[in-house]
Amino acid sequence: MDKEQLSQLKYLKSEIEILKKQISDLDYNITTDSVKGSSPYFPYTERNFLITGLDYQVHDNKLDRLQRKLNRRVEELIDLVEEINDYINDIDDSLVRQIFTLRYINGLEWKQVAASIGGDNTADSVRMIHNRFLERK
Repeated sequence: MDKEQLSQLKYLKSEIEILKKQISDLDYNITTDSVKGSSPYFPYTERNFLITGLDYQVHDNKLDRLQRKLNRRVEELIDLVEEINDYINDIDDSLVRQIFTLRYINGLEWKQVAASIGGDNTADSVRMIHNRFLERK
């Protein structure tokens, strides 16, 4: 696992959310129509009413294929996220594991990572610990 793969974690998560939204949007469309009716009180006068609702599509082959393709991509991305999380969780050194968790899983900047860990750690020191660990691997 290298720095570039680790830094992709937050983008993988956002891509998963985007794809899930696309999948949910495939199932229905919002549709509007007009109907005729009368007012509920005398004198009854005819008028048009605008109605809005959800139009659930009948799935055709192309739509099903697209949905399967998007679902497959989501599963692949989830696998990548799990692989990165497993890599971070398997780090033996507690300090290094905390640094990686705060940086990649929580998405903090180096200064925030140092502040979260506390002690005499600075942004530069936690970044150096991070870089040295990656160089050894």
